[in-house]
Amino acid sequence: MSPTWAIVVAGGEGTRLGADVPKAFVRLAGRPLLARSIDLFEDHPAVDRMVLVVPAGWDEPASLLADELAAGKVAAAVPGGETRALSVAAGLAQVAADAEAILVHDAARPFASAELVDRVLAALGEHDGAIPALPVTDTVKRVREGVVAETLDRGELRAVQTPQAFRAAALRQAFSGSSDALRGATDCASLVEAAGFAVAAVNGEAGNEKITTPDDLARAEDRFE
Repeated sequence: MSPTWAIVVAGGEGTRLGADVPKAFVRLAGRPLLARSIDLFEDHPAVDRMVLVVPAGWDEPASLLADELAAGKVAAAVPGGETRALSVAAGLAQVAADAEAILVHDAARPFASAELVDRVLAALGEHDGAIPALPVTDTVKRVREGVVAETLDRGELRAVQTPQAFRAAALRQAFSGSSDALRGATDCASLVEAAGFAVAAVNGEAGNEKITTPDDLARAEDRFE
């Protein structure tokens, strides 16, 4: 079988967390946040190799962490770019040419499950990409200059998570543009969609929360008590 790779995006500086280390190295239940994503893919039988994308100057600590975890699937730890999309591009450059599928996951989501990885990979049987998504329960309005311009139909809206999965050829084509074209993308799926590929939405996980603020980290800590 052609190999499946995972790109773990961990390039955030942790500014909103108020931490003195990058977000990936903030402690959660006594372990660096990044360790939980490494464990997810190291233990998953469908994932063959992974690339860690970390802030500049933190590639060596990331490699040492992988060694401590005995994570033999880590092929490289590389510095990210100025934005998330440019960080993914840096990771993608390390993925072997024979990769068939590529997962992209944010290290800021430490609770993603192996079953979620299964679901997004399974959807690649009929689609070029797959994203985990949850229904939006709040009413959502489009606001311009402080005035409501439109109330959106929440029945068609989804909150998107990671890991996202893609056929390698589709992801490479989506990321083949210039740095300026990639810079503003907030997730990989938007670039894959814009390139004309079909992206499926599968059931996400309510517990697959993203850690951005100190309150998020505190709630995550509570889950280990």
